[in-house]
Amino acid sequence: MAGGIKVKAISGNPSGLLAARSLRLCGKPDLGGSGGRGFEVNAAQRSGGCAVFSLKGIETLEAARELVGARVFVRRKELPPPGEDEYFVVDLVGCAVIAADGVPIGRVAGVVSGPAHDWLEIRRSGGGEALLPVVSEFVREVDVAGRRIVVTPPEGWLDAS
Repeated sequence: MAGGIKVKAISGNPSGLLAARSLRLCGKPDLGGSGGRGFEVNAAQRSGGCAVFSLKGIETLEAARELVGARVFVRRKELPPPGEDEYFVVDLVGCAVIAADGVPIGRVAGVVSGPAHDWLEIRRSGGGEALLPVVSEFVREVDVAGRRIVVTPPEGWLDAS
């Protein structure tokens, strides 16, 4: 695909991205400031663990190279809904993290993808950040509508700095 751009999905699975009809790219000087720039998708295909997009207005390899390192955003309505026990990262960021006994731990600052599972990046109420594996042993309940996640962290995790 001449002038195509390769996009790595946060989830590690680019299949859902292939349905996008438009992309917003941000974080590069030529992309219109903090709001970025929208592009219409001409074509999309999977290549390994990435999605490759042909974008209207990006016709050459040189033009595509200018976009390397840009952050890519897709409208939620253009993505398939998440499956059972799956969530959009944007829905988790900002959620309160609460221990199963009701003690507040902090808030989700981000999600880090890992080879075996993802990790919640938690900004602790008392300061500092910590990572918690997103596995059923530790994450007991995710309530996106209520903006809270109930966890049972491993022994000693709450005491670690």
